[in-house]
Amino acid sequence: MKVSLRKHPKHRQGIPWTACEPFVENSMAALIHRVRYVTAYKIGDRWPAHLAVESWCGNSSTGTKKFTFRAEPPEGRILCARCEDAAVRFGHPSTETIAGRHVHTGGVIAVARCCSATKEKP
Repeated sequence: MKVSLRKHPKHRQGIPWTACEPFVENSMAALIHRVRYVTAYKIGDRWPAHLAVESWCGNSSTGTKKFTFRAEPPEGRILCARCEDAAVRFGHPSTETIAGRHVHTGGVIAVARCCSATKEKP
């Protein structure tokens, strides 16, 4: 199932995608995201074309080979909760409706490791 996409309002260059699968898996990231905008860029003959992918949560990534667009999130993977909330708020069907099963949602938490109580001081 493909979803229709609109051109990113702030991007003046590049070729906007008009449709794609609703989810994107980035091999360099922990979460599965819901796609909002995709733009292809070709800077010149010296460099390969690359994609800019923006998710409903505001996360954006660029690259050439690290994206896999999916019809539904893979089993056992966690879907970005902010993406899910925003996409549903803007009228898109829920991920569970699309996938026909329960899908885990969540986020990533940053943890400071430099000042732990067990760390020895010089």
